Amino acid sequence: MIVSLSIPEELLVRFDEVLTSKGFNSRSDAMREAMRSFVDEAEWESMDGDNQLVITAIYSEHGPRGELSVLQHRYEEIQMMLHLHLERGQCMELIIARGPNTVLREILGKVRKVRGIRSIRFISTSRPIG
Repeated sequence: MIVSLSIPEELLVRFDEVLTSKGFNSRSDAMREAMRSFVDEAEWESMDGDNQLVITAIYSEHGPRGELSVLQHRYEEIQMMLHLHLERGQCMELIIARGPNTVLREILGKVRKVRGIRSIRFISTSRPIG
């Protein structure tokens, strides 16, 4: 499907600079990616629907590994957890979950409450679109 847009020239110039620096082959490819991100963000904000969620948690090697393991057994939505050793004395837990937004938000909230975690980042993606 072809769509026509009215965009201020300054925004289009900046868009072209970014798409080139990120290695996109065309404006269409970059626009599709931007639209997917826009939809993902809107669907994550919605309480309805399903999403995929990737959480990274960084903590000291003497940190909360057991508490995170309990979450994996408590929530069937957690598809996988991967434990990584980073720099000396630091670990990362990678958590991948899929399911209803309400449950994924609950999982993220539980991870945020675990004592000893220094840093948490997450990415959510909605179900694939064509």
